[in-house]
Amino acid sequence: MTALTTPNGCRWCGIEQRGHFQQWKPPAGWHTWEQPTQDQIKARMLARRAARNT
Repeated sequence: MTALTTPNGCRWCGIEQRGHFQQWKPPAGWHTWEQPTQDQIKARMLARRAARNT
């Protein structure tokens, strides 16, 4: 099974808030944890459900 981003992971990189600190990822560059959008949360939840059902 592949590792999927948790629904509430960082908006830019998907890392959980607790262990995020500061990360680098394009297009955000160096960033701290940011709340994901509602669309990102929904898409991540649907992807996890799809992976679970296959």
